[in-house]
Amino acid sequence: MTEEKKYIYSIIMKSSRGQALDGLGINGRNIIFVSCKDIVAAVSNIHLINFNRLDKKELTQLVAVHERVNSNFMKKHDVIPMRFGMVAENEEEIRNILIKAYIQFKTALERIAGKAEFVVQIFWNEKNALEKIIRENTEIKKLKKEAESKGRILGLVSRIKLGKRIFEALESRRKEYTSDILKNLTAAFPDFSAGKLLDANKEDISYEADKKKIINYSFLIRKTEEAMLESQLNKLAEKYKDELKFKYIGPMSPYSFVNINLCLGNFEVVNAARNLLSLGEEASLMEIKKAYHTLAHQYHPDKHQTDSGESQEKMKEIIQAYHLLKNYCQGGTNPSGSDDDQKCSFKEEVVKKALIF
Repeated sequence: MTEEKKYIYSIIMKSSRGQALDGLGINGRNIIFVSCKDIVAAVSNIHLINFNRLDKKELTQLVAVHERVNSNFMKKHDVIPMRFGMVAENEEEIRNILIKAYIQFKTALERIAGKAEFVVQIFWNEKNALEKIIRENTEIKKLKKEAESKGRILGLVSRIKLGKRIFEALESRRKEYTSDILKNLTAAFPDFSAGKLLDANKEDISYEADKKKIINYSFLIRKTEEAMLESQLNKLAEKYKDELKFKYIGPMSPYSFVNINLCLGNFEVVNAARNLLSLGEEASLMEIKKAYHTLAHQYHPDKHQTDSGESQEKMKEIIQAYHLLKNYCQGGTNPSGSDDDQKCSFKEEVVKKALIF
C-alpha cells in the first residue's frame, strides 16, 4: 500500500491547537497539527493525487473542501492559507518548511491578526454612463449631430472621431469612479490590493459580466468592521445609484495579503528586507521606522498616478520588509534589539542563532 502524504491547509498559532475544528478535510480525513515552536500547520493524510489530471468537477469539489477547512478555522483563529494542492512527504518535511519560513509566517500572522479579506467588486451600467456622457459632453454632442446629418458615407469621418471621443470619455469616467471610490474606501481601510480585471482576450461565458466590472479590489479588514464596510458601500451605491452596482465577498482567508516565499530561509528574507530599506548590518527599531517612512513617502501611489500599479507593488514590498524586520527585532527572536533605541543585528550568524529551534 502506498504511503500517505500530508496535505497542508493553513498555518495558525500554536496557542490555538487545543481548540477543536469542526468538519473534516479532503477525502473525509481528520485534521491533525504539526508544530514548530509557536506555530502549527493544519494538515490531513492524503493518498498522492495528481491534481492536474482531475476533471473540473472533481477539482472544484476539492477546492471547496480546502476553503471550507480554512473558513472553519477563521471563525476562531488567525489563518495563513496555503495554496490549494500543497502536499508534503511527511511531518518532518512540514516542520522543515515551518523552520525555514518561520519569520515569514510570524510576520504574516502579526499582519492579519483579527482580520479577514473582503473583495469589493463594482460594475457599471455602460449604457447609462454613455447616455450621461452624451448629454454632458459638448464635443461629443456636436460630433453625433454631424455624423447623423451627413449620412452613412459622408459622415464616416465624424463617426470615427465620435467613437474615439466616446471611448476616451468612458475611460476617463471609469478612472473618475475608481479614484473617488478608492479614496472613500482606503480612508477607512488602507490595507488593500488590486485584483485582476477582465482579460480582453478571454472568451468564456463570464465575459459579458466581467467586462462591466471596473473595480476588483481586496481589502484586509478587521472581522469586526464588516458592518462599517457595508455602510461605506451603501453610501457609495446611493451616490452612484443609476451608474454603478456594488458587491462585496467575505470574510475570506487573506490570500491576497500573505506572500510566503518557501524558497527563502530566515536569513535570506531578513537580509533582503534590510537591503530594501537601505539599512546596514545592524539598526535600531527607530532607524527601521525612519527608513520605512522615508521610502513610504517616496513610493506612495498618490505620488505616482501614471504608474500606480508599479508603485503599489513597491509599497507592498516596503511594508512587508518593514513588518518583517520589526517582527524579527521585537518578537523575541532577537531580544537585544527589543527597545526602540537598541541595535538589532542582521548578520547571518546572529539571525541563524536567534532562530535555532
